[in-house]
Amino acid sequence: MKKALFSTALLLANMLVVLPSTATPNHINSTVLSQLDWQDVSFSETLTTTLNTQQKEDFIIPFAGIESPVAAYRIPANQGALEINIASPVIKDQVFVPSAIVLDSQFKIAANYSSSDFKFEEERGFQPNRFVAKLNLTPTPNQDYIYLLVYTTAKDVQKTTQILHPAKSFAKATGKQPPAIADIEVKHSLYGEISVNVTAAGGTRFIGIPTDIFTGKKPSSDRTVGQSIQQLTQKNKSVVAVDTETEAYFKQAVTKALKQNDVNRALNLVNEAEKLGLTSPRKIFLQQVSTK
Repeated sequence: MKKALFSTALLLANMLVVLPSTATPNHINSTVLSQLDWQDVSFSETLTTTLNTQQKEDFIIPFAGIESPVAAYRIPANQGALEINIASPVIKDQVFVPSAIVLDSQFKIAANYSSSDFKFEEERGFQPNRFVAKLNLTPTPNQDYIYLLVYTTAKDVQKTTQILHPAKSFAKATGKQPPAIADIEVKHSLYGEISVNVTAAGGTRFIGIPTDIFTGKKPSSDRTVGQSIQQLTQKNKSVVAVDTETEAYFKQAVTKALKQNDVNRALNLVNEAEKLGLTSPRKIFLQQVSTK
């Protein structure tokens, strides 16, 4: 029981968790997943996938309520925290509205992102109208890869999205009065385009810690995709040297807090230590939680 409460507190302390409902499955057959055509995503590379009938998968039905096309990505997990940007552009008069599942190296579900986590952004510059999400994730040690599945749902396919008429967009961009014309209704579709970009970042969601034992506490209703931990160091600012006694104090205090299942205090200590330029307390934190 203590282990379950610890894991729940850990993840709630690091992010706003999207907990599955009782009707949402928390497992996908690993044999099915191993047979998927996973696309490798390199750092700083933007990979674009066209979704059509050839990408339809029936294993996603329990999540999607429909045989949705699925984009499957394999992402390096041994290079620290990740920022994963997902975009789905409006193409002509339709758009693929994404949902996403993140799996750890063992194909265990580590995070769910519903379509409500993907925000609509109007066209700007060379960027079209699109749905976007930014995922900040921290793979725990001893994982070579994590996996990302992008799909859509039966409910989302039945909806539409209103976008500005191009004439209004042009007027807005040039500082003129928008014309009194109707906006455009874009249909949600089973087909479309997904772009994924992965860069190094300060992650907040630990991927590789079991989620199947989550119990109890619900997240705040104010949900943010990949809520970031505050940056603890800044460019061009010198780091004050810290003596070994101070470093030892933080390491011992983090260990003690974790033994008492006080994850909030442990994280606060890690943050304070990093403000002083200390990295070892976070390493202690990750080592301890990965063995729970």
